[in-house]
Amino acid sequence: MYISLKKFSLFWLLLLTLLPVARAEPLQQLSVEAYVNSLEAVRQLGERMQAEGRQDFLQQEVLPNGDEPFDPHQRGVKLLARESSDDYRELSEVVRQHGFTSAESWARVGDRVVLAYGAIKAEAESPEILQMASQMEAMDPQMLELLPPDVRRQMDQALAIARAIAAVPQADREQVRPFVGQLDRIFSR
Repeated sequence: MYISLKKFSLFWLLLLTLLPVARAEPLQQLSVEAYVNSLEAVRQLGERMQAEGRQDFLQQEVLPNGDEPFDPHQRGVKLLARESSDDYRELSEVVRQHGFTSAESWARVGDRVVLAYGAIKAEAESPEILQMASQMEAMDPQMLELLPPDVRRQMDQALAIARAIAAVPQADREQVRPFVGQLDRIFSR
C-alpha cells in the first residue's frame, strides 16, 4: 500500500496538534487544594535557600523567552534538579506530604493554578491586559527590533504571560476560583 509523503505528514501534524488536548486532564479541585496547602512549606524552603544565597539562579531562569511557554514552576523544578539536588529532594519530600507524586507533578499543577489565578485576577481587575496581548501580537516585529534588548526581552516575557493567561481554560478558572482569597493572602506575603 502506498501513502504519499504529503498525506503522511498531514496525518502526523494533525496527530501532534491533538496530543496536548488529549493529554491535558481537567484540573481537579483536590489538586488545587493540595497545591495551595503546600505553599507555606515551599515558601519556607525558598526563604531558607534565599538566606543561604542559593536562590538567585532560579529567579533568572524561570521566566519565558520569546515563544516559550509560561511554566515557571516546571522550569524551577528542572533547574533545581540540575543545580541543587539536595534542595530538589527536599522539595520532592515536601510536596509528597501534600499528596503529590513528585515535584514535577506539583509543578504542573502549580503552573496551571497560577495561570488560572492570573486569568481570574485579569478578568476582574485588568481586562486590558488580555486586550494588550492581542494588540501586541499584531505589532510589527521590526518595531520590536528597535527596542533595546533588555526592554525587548521584558516585552517578550510579558507577552508570553499575557498569551498564557488568555488561553487558560474556563474549567481551570472555575476550579481555582474558590481559592482566590487564600492565594491573594499567600501571594501578598
